[in-house]
Amino acid sequence: METQVGFIGLGHMGFPMAMNILKAGFPLRVFNRTKDKAASLLEQGGKWAASPGELAASCDILVSMVANDDALREIVEGPSGIILSSKKPSIHISMSTVSPGLSDSLEKKHKENGIAFLAAPVTGRPERAKEGALSIFLAGDTEAKKRASPILESMGSKIYDLGERPSQASLFKLCNNFMILSLIETFSEAAAMLEKGGISTERAAEIWGSSLFDCQAFHSYTPMICKRNFADGGFALNLGLKDIRLLQDCADHTQVPMSFLSELHEKLLVSMNLGREKFDWSAIALLARELAGLKS
Repeated sequence: METQVGFIGLGHMGFPMAMNILKAGFPLRVFNRTKDKAASLLEQGGKWAASPGELAASCDILVSMVANDDALREIVEGPSGIILSSKKPSIHISMSTVSPGLSDSLEKKHKENGIAFLAAPVTGRPERAKEGALSIFLAGDTEAKKRASPILESMGSKIYDLGERPSQASLFKLCNNFMILSLIETFSEAAAMLEKGGISTERAAEIWGSSLFDCQAFHSYTPMICKRNFADGGFALNLGLKDIRLLQDCADHTQVPMSFLSELHEKLLVSMNLGREKFDWSAIALLARELAGLKS
């Protein structure tokens, strides 16, 4: 019998992820707050569910990709949430970037209701999601991970197992985003210095991108920073601020000093106050320019 898959959350990342599950041949039903975002999926054979609970009642494995802790709690425990579904999925794969504490809390609640909960946040921009080339950070029950692997492999090219506690995958993803934002900020500051010294930032990105920093994150973000084209980015600055706040909470709780994290948090806040919340989070590069007396 075919594995029935459900997918909740058809945003910039969720839509191409769901499309790749469908292309891999899995029967797919979807739910999103706005149905129009599901149009292409429905045209290609996907089915619609009117609520998370209705979706859960019809699937074996449910995948969710939502914006934050509140949205994940709502689809799990809300009035039409999956926990209250008459027929529950056997596995819920949460691919959202959320707090480690929430991941462990939801695992407990899922287990009490006979559902396995896996945390599987991803790294990679929307174009990587479309290619099915995301990196997935996975944690949770060993047997559930084995059963979910064909679904995960349809969305990602690399899957990294981080243990049996879902919070481990969530914490790793937050630290991963901290390192990406650190790269964005350091390149932005270096680029401002080079520009004032008469050196092309595009040439600098070319040299570093073919030597010391030949990695996906560098190649994804430096073109936007050099061209100052932040409106077309795939990760909104306000979502980046959410992730940095979550990691700051973890640092406070565990008493781990992270001074650069605090500085990046401030840069994101200032950018929000300047009306850049819908720009890609690499728009913090504009602050490096402005503080250096360069035009944005």
